[in-house]
Amino acid sequence: MDYYTVSLLIGVASIIASLVSVAYWLGGRLTKMDSRLTGMESRLTGVESKLTVMDSRLTGVEKGIERLDERLGRLTNAINGVGESIIEYLGLKGVLNQGEVNYLKSDIRRITLIATNPFTEAERRRLLELVDKDDLTIEEAEELYRLARKFYEEYIDKTPDAIKVLLYAAAMRGITYRKYGALENLQRQSSQH
Repeated sequence: MDYYTVSLLIGVASIIASLVSVAYWLGGRLTKMDSRLTGMESRLTGVESKLTVMDSRLTGVEKGIERLDERLGRLTNAINGVGESIIEYLGLKGVLNQGEVNYLKSDIRRITLIATNPFTEAERRRLLELVDKDDLTIEEAEELYRLARKFYEEYIDKTPDAIKVLLYAAAMRGITYRKYGALENLQRQSSQH
């Protein structure tokens, strides 16, 4: 063999030896990286399962809040129903004087002006027309009460003053029933609701 062939073989052998050592070194590094990635995957799986548990807990909390909201709505309706009954009773017994009725009238005018389209324009005009009347028939008192209830249901979330419209209608209904001696009708209607 000549000198060039030997030196070529030595060069190739040293390159091969270098490649083998680099491959061995890279293999070790890749094994470490693989074990790290496997550990990270298992941690991520644990995090995913914890997130799933948290998601189900949040769903439970959301459902609980919805139930609480429903209960608060029922409680609000019950409290408002008691208020209506008290005002109606006070009107029926003649406890409310004209000044108190006028106060409620002026408040209703103010509230309906700031409310944006609580009803159709015709319903709004009719509500205010009934509020302006001092002497209502039983049918008009019932219509006033129905319109006031509609106003209340649409606007109680926007303004707490919406209850005043309903309380005024309840008072006028009571006053009207007292005036026409229709206590029996009022009691009959209350028992039907």
